[in-house]
Amino acid sequence: MTIADPPLQRGAGSKETDPVVILVDNKVRDLNVAALIAHQLEANGVKCFLEPLEAFRAVLGAHRPSMIVFNHLNGSQLVEWSQRLAEIGVLSAVLPNEGIIYDKTAREVVSGRFHRDVHVDNYFCWNESHKESLIAQGIYEDTEIDIVGIPRFDVYFEPWSKVLPLAPPRRSGRPRVLLCTNFIFASFDKQQADRTFGAWEKYNPGVKDYWGAVLSHQKSRDQVLKFAEALLEDGRFELVLRPHPNENRAFYESWLDALPEVKRAEIVYAPTDNISALILDCDVQVACETCTTSIESWIAKKPTIALIFDKHPFHYNELHNAPNLPCDDPNAFPELVSRCLDEPVPQDKLALRLQHLETWCASPDGHSVERIATAIGKALRSRPAPDWTKLDAGDFRRAAKLRMYQQIGQAYHYDPLLWLKGSLFPKRYAMKTRGYRKSILPSDVARARRLVEERLSNRSAAKRAS
Repeated sequence: MTIADPPLQRGAGSKETDPVVILVDNKVRDLNVAALIAHQLEANGVKCFLEPLEAFRAVLGAHRPSMIVFNHLNGSQLVEWSQRLAEIGVLSAVLPNEGIIYDKTAREVVSGRFHRDVHVDNYFCWNESHKESLIAQGIYEDTEIDIVGIPRFDVYFEPWSKVLPLAPPRRSGRPRVLLCTNFIFASFDKQQADRTFGAWEKYNPGVKDYWGAVLSHQKSRDQVLKFAEALLEDGRFELVLRPHPNENRAFYESWLDALPEVKRAEIVYAPTDNISALILDCDVQVACETCTTSIESWIAKKPTIALIFDKHPFHYNELHNAPNLPCDDPNAFPELVSRCLDEPVPQDKLALRLQHLETWCASPDGHSVERIATAIGKALRSRPAPDWTKLDAGDFRRAAKLRMYQQIGQAYHYDPLLWLKGSLFPKRYAMKTRGYRKSILPSDVARARRLVEERLSNRSAAKRAS
């Protein structure tokens, strides 16, 4: 599964392109797929660097790239930066890490409705609805828009499934139930909620009840423990608990610590394990209302249950939940899990899943990474070289900072006193602490890229030997 395009050239007299930089937002969710794209690009002769999202300015002077791939270009500072990149001749591309947006107004907002001066050379969409929203804005006439599907779903197909880290070993011969929680807002206080959602209220009336959404997550998070306890009490299953990467883990860890030792031993707590590896390894997957893990489980052909709480519109979407088997009663939960293991998925649910995957995920087939690499290669081919004489002192200073922190194994936005600030003022620095925790470090990048190279080379060697 390697692209067979001819070598890329950036312009007359040049034998190779400047590199491509992919900005990574969340190391748990996004790093593995970024490593796959980098592998595919480099198989086609394009050097690729993976850097933390916060280093979006620093990579310009540090790597002098031909293209920078962002997860979005919404926000005034990013819009201004895209214009500067265009002036220098560096391509700006967008590859969303959250692209399934059911609400039309929200889709228009993320498509640039309120950031009309943005410059985007390439936009890699997950589905046709997003592409239509982009075209409707009337600001992307010169943008190459490609529907590529969802690259992180490629890992549910070979050969990419071979590069996943292993799931935690099983503790018993019982069926494994994977419970994925996603109560990100449950730890927000009013100030955090206002800061996060207040600015969006004027753009999208649908977020007006954001404080109600926070309270809903708090209540639902308490309720989900009753489902977990019902499964433990039943005794027929092995439970894997996997919080969302952006959740406050302390809530679950306090609950685990309070359990009797014999019950605690029945739970595999996997807050940092790769979600795709966990899904492929489980026997039944359980999501909380509307969660992307449900969609991934459909692709992996796993029985999928959705726990239903208060159906707050922030967290519940009937279009998404209809293909799942619903459960709103902890007492009925163990028996439903047992039925999922013994009975095939109903045909009407299967039909809804296939329709949903076609509409919102461009029918995942394991080739999204290839499509992205092909589109990038096409964009780079015959492009004029960037004008690096337009770099200024700020570019060189930021590049030096990036290299310096890389030398000590830290991300660009490293704050050596953050641990102290977080200890003294935990609420004030909670978001910065969580933000840095999700950032990629040089060691994370090296590990992810090494895993891809080793697993794929081992697979190739095994195929040759056979």
